[in-house]
Amino acid sequence: MQTIYNKSQHRFYSRYFVIFTIIIFFVSVVSSCLFNQEKTEKDIVIQRADNSLVGSGACKNCHADIYKIFLLTSHKSTSKPASKDNIMGSFEEGKNNYAYNYFDGVVMRDLDSGFYQVSYINRAFVQAYRFDMVIGSGTRGQTYLYWKNNQLFQLPISYYTQADSWSNSPGYSDYIANFGRSINSACLGCHSSYVDILSNHIQQAQQFDKDRIVFGVNCEKCHGAGGNHVDHFTLHPGATRENFIVNANNLSQHQQLDACAICHSSSSADFKPALDFETGDTLIHNTSKTNLQAKVDVHGNQYGLLAESACFINASMMTCTTCHNPHEEQSGNVSLFSQKCMQCHSVEKNNFCTLSEKVGIATLQENCIDCHMPKKESQILNVKLNKEHENSPAVIRSHLIAVYPETPIKISQIYVRERS
Repeated sequence: MQTIYNKSQHRFYSRYFVIFTIIIFFVSVVSSCLFNQEKTEKDIVIQRADNSLVGSGACKNCHADIYKIFLLTSHKSTSKPASKDNIMGSFEEGKNNYAYNYFDGVVMRDLDSGFYQVSYINRAFVQAYRFDMVIGSGTRGQTYLYWKNNQLFQLPISYYTQADSWSNSPGYSDYIANFGRSINSACLGCHSSYVDILSNHIQQAQQFDKDRIVFGVNCEKCHGAGGNHVDHFTLHPGATRENFIVNANNLSQHQQLDACAICHSSSSADFKPALDFETGDTLIHNTSKTNLQAKVDVHGNQYGLLAESACFINASMMTCTTCHNPHEEQSGNVSLFSQKCMQCHSVEKNNFCTLSEKVGIATLQENCIDCHMPKKESQILNVKLNKEHENSPAVIRSHLIAVYPETPIKISQIYVRERS
């Protein structure tokens, strides 16, 4: 059959083809946008000996539920690239400055080329550096880093969640902006999952490969490189057992504790670098007793405080995950953590709180944490909000489980609230 194809038809099909192409393009763009909104991290494949780091995104196909809730954890967001969504401090006029005094300060600017901290002395511009990396989940605050060639430096102004305000970075001068504090791999070892160190010269700031950083504490930080694991189950989807990644249930108590202690011990602990630590390694702990309560802060000694607690000493196999599920964001859920206590302390076992008759069993079951693991002021995360404010310490929960002198006061407050 002969097909008649005239100019009119040609124009029709040409218009149809253009419209069809536009529709396909639009659908592909929308699909891409939707996909990118769901996708939360850049795919990174880094070869490590006979294995490779593939990123947490490779885990979601088989572990979708865990992956979804893990994205909301503080661990996952403890470092990330700087962006408007990731920086918690305000760039709005009137809320975007930090004043050392009437004449000197730093202003946070949102410009076409990025976000900047701009310092002024005698109200005259001095220097400006860009926000390149966010450090900290924001639970207590964030601090920020900038790149200078392949070196990282800390910006002088941080964000303090407790006051919803800009503050000077912890340990920085109260009087002048300092852009010269270099960041080494010890910081990135606990605030990222991997970084490629290019130069480790003793007398110079370390250099890093900007394109080979795995932000946040991700799946592979605790479970080990996942390349062989992913390859195995891709080729053998019906397989049920393999030993390519670390399963915490197969580790000893010492190994499980040290997987957390590598970052949640005193910053002065003489451990191997966190970047060189792999889950399953063990650490040598200094058992000499110090003033542990003076080190209660995010860079302090949660492990040491826990190890001194009677609950830990008397429990045969207690680990950090006895109370914490690292796959979920549980921060501040005192009721949840109190239920963990109830597994050992109960009326039936005759080791429940002796004040239960006065306060009520149900009340204590919902919150025994505030009395026996009270919040304390940090000795290190002590910041200044502006020239007119006093220093403001962060308030952080102690991991020394004990009976505290102020407990009767807290109990009386609970008693009054329950009956008011």
